Amino acid sequence: MHNNCANLYGYMKKSRKDLILLITFIVLAVLINAYIIYHACLNGMQSSNASEGVVEVSEEVVNTVRPNTITEANHDQFATFIRKAFGHFGLFTLSGIFSSFATYFVIKDTKWYTKGLGIGISFLFGFLLAVLTEIIQLNVPGRSGEFVDVLIDTGGYVIGLGITVLILALVLKHQAKKKENH
Repeated sequence: MHNNCANLYGYMKKSRKDLILLITFIVLAVLINAYIIYHACLNGMQSSNASEGVVEVSEEVVNTVRPNTITEANHDQFATFIRKAFGHFGLFTLSGIFSSFATYFVIKDTKWYTKGLGIGISFLFGFLLAVLTEIIQLNVPGRSGEFVDVLIDTGGYVIGLGITVLILALVLKHQAKKKENH
């Protein structure tokens, strides 16, 4: 009887931890994805102004490390790189991490998740989000939807998904070893 109570307590504790992680990752995924969609809705001037702060800080850091690297002549190219690297790839990497963890904790106890369907669901979400944001931009003044941005966004999401899969593989392997030793 005591052993059954200990097992039940261990299961409840695990379930509570999983519930906390589930809620945390859902909230983080909703926030980052809402932020991405919000920025897709900004007109060209608003979008440019929103990203200019990141560009200025990045330019200052680069020019501190290597003086006169970013000049007036290459500022526009640098700004485009920063917008693509941080605004597309970086945000979608975060989306990939948070959304993939949320997906994992929603469906982790189903057998088909381990067969890769959960990874497929997460990937499909990331791809559709990338397409959606570019379609939105087709309808916003001063913006344009770009296929290359869909590729950059999806690439960032895939990196985030890959990070999540790697973390989960390491954690699950560690838990299996721990269980095996007890």
